[in-house]
Amino acid sequence: MTSEIAVMNQRAVALAADSAVTLIDGGTVVVRNEQRKLFNLIEARPIGLMFFGVADMLGHPWDHLIEHYQKTQKPDAFAHLRDCAVHFTNALDHMDELFAGKRQQDDYKRLLASVFRYVFNFAQYLRDSGAGAGDDTAVLEHAIDTIWRDYQFRPDGTPRPDLSCFPAEFGKRVLSEHGKMIAELIQYGFAPFGLSHQSQARLQDIAVFCVVKDLFLEDVSGLVFAGFGAEDRYPALVTYFVSAIVCGVVKRAEASHDVIDTEHRSRIRVFADSEVTNAFIRGIDYNLERRLYGGFRMMMHGLVDQLVGAFPGADPSTRETVRQKFQNDFVPRYFEAFHQAISQYQQQAFINPVLRVLEIAGRTELGDTARQLVGLNVFKKRITAQKETVGGAIDVAIITRENGFTWHAKGG
Repeated sequence: MTSEIAVMNQRAVALAADSAVTLIDGGTVVVRNEQRKLFNLIEARPIGLMFFGVADMLGHPWDHLIEHYQKTQKPDAFAHLRDCAVHFTNALDHMDELFAGKRQQDDYKRLLASVFRYVFNFAQYLRDSGAGAGDDTAVLEHAIDTIWRDYQFRPDGTPRPDLSCFPAEFGKRVLSEHGKMIAELIQYGFAPFGLSHQSQARLQDIAVFCVVKDLFLEDVSGLVFAGFGAEDRYPALVTYFVSAIVCGVVKRAEASHDVIDTEHRSRIRVFADSEVTNAFIRGIDYNLERRLYGGFRMMMHGLVDQLVGAFPGADPSTRETVRQKFQNDFVPRYFEAFHQAISQYQQQAFINPVLRVLEIAGRTELGDTARQLVGLNVFKKRITAQKETVGGAIDVAIITRENGFTWHAKGG
């Protein structure tokens, strides 16, 4: 794991990253505090790059891939930072000298196995939370159906698009070249449950969707691009998720795009294992917040069921109508009102005061802030006697239009 922070205002962007990397060899997990994760992507240009998550691609560490890009690519000046992010990630496609075809097959297998693990973990969550009814097969089929739909539709119900990095009809190529492997993995992982033909067919669909759809349920690398394009008046920040290489093409998508302008004059972005920073900025631990909202929603739905059930003499169809009305209309509206009230308080009491100070911060203060925010996560790991998956020296860089990429603190 890692902890990385970006702090921006109209003058500069400061990037900070720890140096811990987690290595897994079989059942052994080892943490090394020696990984550089922050780079000046293009010499003499105000563009920085950090990576987090999976630390390599097909066995090639990201620092080696960045070095390869620097040696082999001689791009013209980018008008906007976004253009640089697109150019770098496009350069990973069809890189046969580094990513051999057999290794790409293994990478697709890793991707699919990671998604199937997610299916099982989601089924376990349904079982533990009481949201899944029936035996293990029924719960697993519920999980498969939910994920199958999530790959096709966004939470608001709109269709989920295919990723633009893949050519048209790419899913058919995935099925053609990897159909045998897909069938073997489905048989290996799911045969003991006696799934229906529909669920098995949906698993095969998921094996294609997990490549082409704009949803990342697998382990990913995060790439953080920060700085200035030639026409960027203020600094920008672009985050990409990068996954497996399939049939020569890297699965990737822009995850976020943050800009500084006259309306948003400061921003903080946290990445990877930075829960203490999140708690500091938002006033509450993220996992605790999620549990509170989830528990509150479940209690509201449970209360409706209990109230409706307290009228045993009522007509069953009337009771069901009332129950559906409250569950589908009133509960979501009250929950959203509650969520909005808490979010507004967080914004006013915690987030805005920090952002207001950062608006007027100088370059050195931005760098110090980024370094200290990463240090909070390092301290928590150490003081709570957890495995120090965040730690080691903290690298800090400051990027300005005038001075380019400069080191504020460098661990080695």
